[in-house]
Amino acid sequence: MGGVERMGSPALRVWRLAIYLVFTLVLMPVQAFGLAFRRPWTASFPRFYHRWCCRILGLRVRRIGRPTQARPVLFAANHISYLDITVFGSMIAGSFIAKTEVARWPLFGWLARLQRSVFIDRKVRSTAAQRDSIAGRLAAKEALILFPEGTSGDGNRVLPFKSALFSVAAAATDPVIVQPVSIAYTRLDGMPIGRRLRPLFAWYGASGA
Repeated sequence: MGGVERMGSPALRVWRLAIYLVFTLVLMPVQAFGLAFRRPWTASFPRFYHRWCCRILGLRVRRIGRPTQARPVLFAANHISYLDITVFGSMIAGSFIAKTEVARWPLFGWLARLQRSVFIDRKVRSTAAQRDSIAGRLAAKEALILFPEGTSGDGNRVLPFKSALFSVAAAATDPVIVQPVSIAYTRLDGMPIGRRLRPLFAWYGASGA
């Protein structure tokens, strides 16, 4: 889908993080209010939030191509960094399919629930029930974002897909568009990112969202 450039000195990054936390804590009750009263703008409000987070964190995002506006749709994305959620969220008005552990994380688990994420247990015995949950969201003409690699990598290649949840697209009553998207982190403080700099933002071998 595009490239991402990170900017700023170490001191500036600390300041950006502080602003990000304050901004997040201020807006969380707004989304919670909207969900409680079933306001239609709650579907697009996370995109507004993530776009401002990209600015606050100093991320320069360059998009190549456009996300489909058709619904229902399943976006299949590669996974590199903890920043992927913010970048994809800034361009796609949708909900993420995340592992169940994310729901228990402080702050980020709350954010995931506010974005109406679908939490899944990747154990085989749970696949059928989770497939039904995803199918229900797609039947409601929603957009979902899936990291089918099941883990994160260094961005040099796409890892084998580990999720069986793609079958929900074929089993759905209405046609479901599956759109592949990808993300690449290209620059840090204006310098091209090579292997030496990748550990500064990438999760090598960590469990995916």
